[in-house]
Amino acid sequence: MAVAVAPRATRPGAPGLPEVRAGPRYWIHGYWRVFVWDLVDIRLHLPILSAVLILQGAGFVLGIGLFFRHIPQAAAIYVSTGVPVLSLLTVGLIFGPQIVATQRTEGSYEFVQSMPVPRAMMTMAWYTVSLIPALPAMTIALLVGMARYHFHLDVTSAVVPAVLATSLTGTLMGYALSHGITNPMTTRLASLSLVFVLFGFSPVMFPAAQLPHWLAEANRWLPFESMATIVRGALVKGMVTGVGRAYLVVGAWAVASALVAARAVGHRS
Repeated sequence: MAVAVAPRATRPGAPGLPEVRAGPRYWIHGYWRVFVWDLVDIRLHLPILSAVLILQGAGFVLGIGLFFRHIPQAAAIYVSTGVPVLSLLTVGLIFGPQIVATQRTEGSYEFVQSMPVPRAMMTMAWYTVSLIPALPAMTIALLVGMARYHFHLDVTSAVVPAVLATSLTGTLMGYALSHGITNPMTTRLASLSLVFVLFGFSPVMFPAAQLPHWLAEANRWLPFESMATIVRGALVKGMVTGVGRAYLVVGAWAVASALVAARAVGHRS
């Protein structure tokens, strides 16, 4: 009786040789495949998400001025440089967990996790996708703030690592949240609760001195104030201090979130 033998995976361009799942070529190919997958997956939501982020950023910058007849320029700068941080966090930290929760509900979560690509590449692909709507929204919010409140920014080259570190940490935190919590409803509630934490209890758009002492101290160890510090420090001179410490806090949260996400995904592999 003839026995069918499944063909071995071969390296492109080298028939008969087993595929080598290592090296830069494999990682880049895996990254590109997942990047395209993520773009196609949210293709219907991406224009709406971009519009929401732009309206959220520009609307908040303009709307805060309606509370004051003459808003102090320092307050206007604080708000205008804080709103971009929210734009950088919205996709990775808020929207990302919603997508994973939907995948669990629809039954496609296990299929996505079974893709033959490194887990790190899946994270980096989603991180890149999250920057696509966030960067225009961030830029427009800053331009609207400058036009409305007549201030100037002193943008330095540090804005690049500040923006990338903020968005990456937010994405990793969203990954840890969405993969660490298996109940879709709990994931959705937890991610939406972070919206209130960001707007009402984190000194992103206002100085920490305006918070109760205990809450200000707690925020010193949470990542959101530090994210605002590194972004604001790259946009405005002399407004913030402790940028080095802020990078350490943001980096620590990125590493911790990556470890939690890796452990959660590894247990389900």
